[in-house]
Amino acid sequence: MQRRSRLLLSAGLVPLPWFMFWTSVAAVFAPGYNPLAQHASELLQAPTLASICARIAAIGSGVGFVAFAIGVWRESGRRIAVGAICWMIFGISMLTNGLWPMGHPMHGFYTIGIANIIAPAMSHIELSAWSANRRAYAVTAVVSIGAIVYLWLNVVGVDPEGLRGLTQRVFSSINSLWPFLVALYLLRRDSSALKAQAAH
Repeated sequence: MQRRSRLLLSAGLVPLPWFMFWTSVAAVFAPGYNPLAQHASELLQAPTLASICARIAAIGSGVGFVAFAIGVWRESGRRIAVGAICWMIFGISMLTNGLWPMGHPMHGFYTIGIANIIAPAMSHIELSAWSANRRAYAVTAVVSIGAIVYLWLNVVGVDPEGLRGLTQRVFSSINSLWPFLVALYLLRRDSSALKAQAAH
């Protein structure tokens, strides 16, 4: 694996801890904000410091997803990698969450982030090194089903009002877990291969 590909894939390790850290910091500076009942996007309407932290959370995560998507595309070796394109679209959606406030049509870029529902499954097919892992199918299945369940909760309107913030964080964490685990697996696999070559 080329050094540039390793760097791009390692970006998959960023979104999950980055988003959780910065939204937690933002919540501290937002009086009256309830992370269990309120979406993270609502922090954009909070006082200045909280809003800045929320923007950092969204923009940083978005950049991480886009970079990871490019790494996945390169690693797939395909001319057109649908899964990577979906991750890139999702990353752009996250970026717009940090650039425009909740309620603005550009917040989430007209909901294009819905592409994340098929991103794990498509990338699973396109990444032969990942799909060769025995646990890969189970990870991809759990993340994909989680995305569908969360979409269903919102479409049907049964996302518990007092726990909307919690469900958003749980399901967004499940979604961000796929790039995290894939990046970790591919980078470790590449490091092991390099050590084996050096030994010979």
